[in-house]
Amino acid sequence: RQGIKRKVSFFRKKETAEIPGSLPMTTVTTLPKPVSNEEGSPRIQMAFSEVSALSNGTGFGPTPRNYITTTTGEEDLQTSAFTLLLHHYGHRLFGSSAAWLLWDVAFYGNKLFQSSFLLALTGKKTTLLELSAASMLNAFIALLGYFAAAAIIDHPRVGRLKLQQYGFLVTGTLFTLCGVSYSNLSSRWLMVLYLGSSFFGQCGPNATTFLIPAEIFPTEMRTMCHGIAAASGKVGALVASIAFAYAREQDLFLVSGYASFGACIITFMTIPDTTRLDLSETDKKWRLILAGRKAEYNGDANKPEYLSFYERQMYGYSCLPYESDGVFNYEL
Repeated sequence: RQGIKRKVSFFRKKETAEIPGSLPMTTVTTLPKPVSNEEGSPRIQMAFSEVSALSNGTGFGPTPRNYITTTTGEEDLQTSAFTLLLHHYGHRLFGSSAAWLLWDVAFYGNKLFQSSFLLALTGKKTTLLELSAASMLNAFIALLGYFAAAAIIDHPRVGRLKLQQYGFLVTGTLFTLCGVSYSNLSSRWLMVLYLGSSFFGQCGPNATTFLIPAEIFPTEMRTMCHGIAAASGKVGALVASIAFAYAREQDLFLVSGYASFGACIITFMTIPDTTRLDLSETDKKWRLILAGRKAEYNGDANKPEYLSFYERQMYGYSCLPYESDGVFNYEL
C-alpha cells in the first residue's frame, strides 16, 4: 500500500495527515488550552470529575450526624491543596514527624554512642574482645526484634498503632530503669535491660515510624508527608549526635527513655490505626475535600476505629472503645 489518509481528531481541533507505511498511526501536534469556567480552576475540575467517577462506589451517602466541619465547601474550593492537607491531616503530620524525631534521638543516640553504652554496662575494664561480643549479641537481639515485628505487624489485634505505641512504652521503661538503677544493679542485669530495649525498639517504633506515614495520608500527598516525617527523624539524629557527646553515662539512658515516653504519648494522641483500612477510602475522602464536598463522605475512613484519639474527640466519639463480639466499638 502506498499511503493512507486519516483524519486525526483531538478534542475540538481536527487535522488531516499523510501517514506512509502499512501500519496506521496517530500523531498529535497541538494541545488544547485548559478549560476554565465559573466552577473554578483545572485542579477543581479534575477533582469534580474524579468524585463523579467514584460516586457510584461505596463511601458516599448522607452526612453523618457526628461529622464536624470547620470550613465550608466554598472555602475549601478557594484553598490550596497543601493548606487543606494541613487543616485536615496536619495533626497526623505533626504526630508522625514528632514521633520519628524523638525515636531517632533514642535510636541514633544509641547507635552512634554504642561503645559508651556498652562500656557503661560492662565496666571500664572490659577487653576489646568482650566489647565486640556484647555488640554482636546486641545486634542479634535487635535482628530478632525486627523479625518479630514483621510477623505481627499485620495481625488485626496488633497492627501498626499498638506496635509503635507499646514499643515506645516498653523501650522507654527499660531505658529509664537502666538510668535510674545505674548505680544499684549489676552489669549483668543492666545488660539484660539494655538488650530488652534493643529488642522492643526494633519490634516496635523502628519498624513502624517509617511505615505509618506511608499509610495515613492521601496518595496524592503521601510522598511529601513521608519526606517531612523522615527529615524530622534526621533532625532527631542530629540532635542526638550533638547532645549525647556532652551527656553523662547515666543520662544517656535517661534521655533515651524520656524521648521514648514522649513519642508514646504523641503516638497515642495523633496517630490512627490503618491496619485494616482500605487506603482507597482515604483517597475518596481527600477528593471530596478538594471538591468542597467533604461532608458528603461517609465511608470507612470516618469510622472511629480508623481515627486517632484526637480525631475521635473532634468527631464526638467516646474516648475508649468497648468490646462486643470480639469487635471494638465507640459510642457517640
